[in-house]
Amino acid sequence: MALLDEIREYVNKSHANAWRRAGGKVPDEPGLVSSFLSKEMYRGLRRSLQSYVTPSTSVMVRGIFTHQTPKVRLLHRKRSVEIADLMFVHQHFATSRRAPTSGRALLFQAKRTGTTWTGSVASGTQATQFELYRDWAAFEGTVRLPSSPVGDPHWDFREGGKITQATAVAAAEYMTVFDQHAYSMAAANPQWTAPILNGPAHSTLARSFPASCAWSAGSAPLPGSIPSRGVTCSVDFGTVLTDFLRGARGRPFNPGVLAGSDHWSVFVNRMLSISARPNGNYLYTSKNQNVTAGLRGRNVMFLQNVPALWHAVEEEVERFLAGEAEFDMPHFAVTNSLLARISESRGETSDNLPPDNLSEEPFEPSTGGHVPMLLIVSVGDDDSPVFRPGENG
Repeated sequence: MALLDEIREYVNKSHANAWRRAGGKVPDEPGLVSSFLSKEMYRGLRRSLQSYVTPSTSVMVRGIFTHQTPKVRLLHRKRSVEIADLMFVHQHFATSRRAPTSGRALLFQAKRTGTTWTGSVASGTQATQFELYRDWAAFEGTVRLPSSPVGDPHWDFREGGKITQATAVAAAEYMTVFDQHAYSMAAANPQWTAPILNGPAHSTLARSFPASCAWSAGSAPLPGSIPSRGVTCSVDFGTVLTDFLRGARGRPFNPGVLAGSDHWSVFVNRMLSISARPNGNYLYTSKNQNVTAGLRGRNVMFLQNVPALWHAVEEEVERFLAGEAEFDMPHFAVTNSLLARISESRGETSDNLPPDNLSEEPFEPSTGGHVPMLLIVSVGDDDSPVFRPGENG
C-alpha cells in the first residue's frame, strides 16, 4: 500500500471512529476533529509513517485536542474569530546536530458539509475568518493569545510586506468534513487496527468527495474573492497530509524562534510549547520590550528541541507503560535522540554568535491556548522530504 492510501485510510477511520464514539448521535465538528487527533487513531498513523522512512529515522506522532483555540481580530474589524480549527506541524531533527532543524506548519478552518463546497461564508464572523485567510493582514490576539508578540504592536505574518501574499496564504486552508455516516467500525483494541466498513451514507460520499475520502481541503481564498462564494475544497485530505509531509504544502517556520519580526515562527513555536506544557513557562521576553533578536547560540538549540521533547516523553512513556510492542522502532527512540541533541549543545561557543541572552526575567508564565494539533516529529539523517510516498518496505 502506498503512503497516500494509508493516510487516506487513517482519515476515514477517524471519521468512522467519531460516529462510533457518538453512540447513535451525529458527531459535531469538535467530535470529528478530536477523533482525528485521538490516541486510538494517531498511533496507527505513527506505525504507518514509520514504514516510509529509512531504518535509521525515528518518527513520533501526537494529537493534542483542545477547545481553547486562540481568537484574533483583524485591526480594521470589530469582531474576533478563531484562528483555526486544526493545525499540522512537522519538525525534522537531523541526527547530527550540525545539520539544521526544519519545521513546517499548516492551519485549517473546518466546515461540516455534504459537499466539498463550504457554502457561503458571508454571515457573521465567517466573513472575517474568510478575510483573514485571504489576506493575512495585521491582527491582534484577543482570547488565549497575546495581543501582539513582545516588542511589536500587533501580529503580522507578512512582516510588513517582506513576505509575499502567496507565502503568507500557504499557511492556512479551508477544509470540509463530510456530515453524514460514511464509514463504520467496531470497537477494537487498539482501535486503529479495526477494519473499516462502508456506512449508510458511503454512496453519497463517493459522489460528493474526491477519492471517497471523508475530509477534503482547498487552498486559501484567492485575492479579490468574496465570502458569499465560499471555498471549494477539491483535494482529498489524504493527499493534503501527504503533500504536507513531502514539503509541498504549508509554510516553513524556524524552530526555537520566540521573539523578533518572524511572527509566523513565533506563533507556531508558541502553539508547540503551550500544547506540550499548558502550565509551563516558555515565552521569551525582554524587560525593556525592545526585542530585535531572540535567544542565540546554545539557548536557541535548547528551545528548538524542548517542545518536541516534552511531547515525545509523554507519548513514548505512555506507549511503554501500555506494553505496546514496537517492532519497528525501539522504545524511547525519539526521546533519546532529542536528549542527545540537547546534550551536544552544552558548552558550545562560537565567535560568530552573540552571547546567550538570559538577562532580567527572560521568561514569563505562559497563558492562553493552542490550536488543536497533529504533531509529527522525525529524527534521522534523511534529507527532506523524509517520507517516501511509494510502497512501504
